[in-house]
Amino acid sequence: MAAFTVLSTLPSVTSVVLIVSSVALCAAYYLHKKYSYWAKRGVPYVKPDSWFFGNTKEMIFQRESTTFMFARLYNELAGHKFGGYYRNHKPFLVLRDPELIRLIFVKNFSHFHDRNTPDERDFDPLSRHLLNLRGQRWKNVRYKLTPTFSSGKLKGMHELMQACILELDDYLTKATSGDSKDLNVQDLRELMAKFTTDVIGACAFGLNCNSIRDENSEFRRIGRLIFSFSWRSYIRAIVLTLAPGIVMATKWKSIRPEIENFFMSVLKGAVEHRKSHTEQKRNDFLQLLINIQAEERKQLESNRTQNGTQNGTQNGTQNGTQNGIQNGLQNGHAESVSEKSKDILFDDSVVASNAFIFFIAGFETTASTLSYCLYELALNPDIGEKLYEEVESVKQAHNGTLDYDAVNKELVYMEAVISETLRKYPPASVLGRRCNEAFQIPDTNVVIEEGVGVTVSVYGLHHDPQYFPEPEKFKPERFMGENKDKIVPGSYLPFGDGPRICIGMRFAHYEMKSVLSYIITNYTIHRCNKTVVPLQYDTRSVLHTPVGGVWVQFQKRLKL
Repeated sequence: MAAFTVLSTLPSVTSVVLIVSSVALCAAYYLHKKYSYWAKRGVPYVKPDSWFFGNTKEMIFQRESTTFMFARLYNELAGHKFGGYYRNHKPFLVLRDPELIRLIFVKNFSHFHDRNTPDERDFDPLSRHLLNLRGQRWKNVRYKLTPTFSSGKLKGMHELMQACILELDDYLTKATSGDSKDLNVQDLRELMAKFTTDVIGACAFGLNCNSIRDENSEFRRIGRLIFSFSWRSYIRAIVLTLAPGIVMATKWKSIRPEIENFFMSVLKGAVEHRKSHTEQKRNDFLQLLINIQAEERKQLESNRTQNGTQNGTQNGTQNGTQNGIQNGLQNGHAESVSEKSKDILFDDSVVASNAFIFFIAGFETTASTLSYCLYELALNPDIGEKLYEEVESVKQAHNGTLDYDAVNKELVYMEAVISETLRKYPPASVLGRRCNEAFQIPDTNVVIEEGVGVTVSVYGLHHDPQYFPEPEKFKPERFMGENKDKIVPGSYLPFGDGPRICIGMRFAHYEMKSVLSYIITNYTIHRCNKTVVPLQYDTRSVLHTPVGGVWVQFQKRLKL
């Protein structure tokens, strides 16, 4: 009898079926409505291949790299200037037309001034950097950091750069001096990452990272860790995509604790050393950050004192604090702030996060480009010889040396070689912006609504035969003379475009030209039994990363 009573209280099979069916129908209706966004607006779009992941299923399940997924979307929308796709159920727009890209990234930047990145500033101290900052705060920080990359500042880094090149010279000399051919076989990805880590450490932070000499360098270990796959980061990325509120509510940081603790410790030590050794004059990125912060705090105290004197001791403490910060920082091109000192533009977290992102971007993207460039020189020895002839010619005109001006202004063919490398292997293969103010695409009825993201597949553009014939061939001549003038504006975007173009672009070019001049002068680069043609890419990596490295053989150049 008791059993019968329990069974009678359970819902019938019919009820369960009805409930499940109703929920399924509601979910289907909701998703159908979401996935009708572009169709209702008459915008061509790529049909979603998943109810839950939209067009990103293959990337989410790591069967397709980020680079190739967006290149595929670019190609599937061939014949259109733009088209829609979906990340999960959210609508995004792919820009294919170079003129439209420049219209959005440059001419109408005020409508698209933010990137498609979540705002994690409230709980992640290393996220308040130029890549993530938004609106006026981004503008203010960018304005104050720009002087770091002036010609004068870069010239001042010449000796530091040369010291790192000498370390590389010592390493390669030893590697190519033995009889075994295995000694001079190098993984370019690893070798160039060691070099660029040392360069960034020396030129940006005044640190000796010792990555080339020490196989167990802590800086290099952390560098590998930053870009290595981890289930923690993978799961976080999925949760951030499907339910960003969970990441925000739990304050789930993007940077692993080990990486954050190491970098914060190193940065703190470097800053304290400088404060206790003021007689040592430095002219690097970290010093600029320290100087900016010191100037803001000095202005703050000055305004506090001034307002305190004017308003009386009792009211001065309260009003001087509020007005001092607000007036002082606004005069320094800062956004409106409150009376709390944490709202100072360059607080400790802004200093730390911008130092962190400069370290990451400074070593990885440059190392990647250098490794691809040397790889192509191994596959195309005729290009390597032509490059060698140019370097030798310029050196002879400057008494056997290359100063800053010679490197930047006279190595024309080298500039073309680097530009072609950046075309074929763009380090930033995808660009994204978020619409901050509704924008109607000219000559159409299509309005990009506030909050909608726009995407550019740089890899897709750079490999589009419409703009670069025979895109898989490595042809530096594309970027020389009349050919360079024929490149369609907006079709070549290795560093982005518009006001948010890469701030370290000039530094990267100078670094690459400097080290390539040294390598091509002293070595020839060849294929080896580990050289993979064509390269295969890691589908788990956000970056365009080859599987198993990029291997070549170095041989000491014989000079007559």
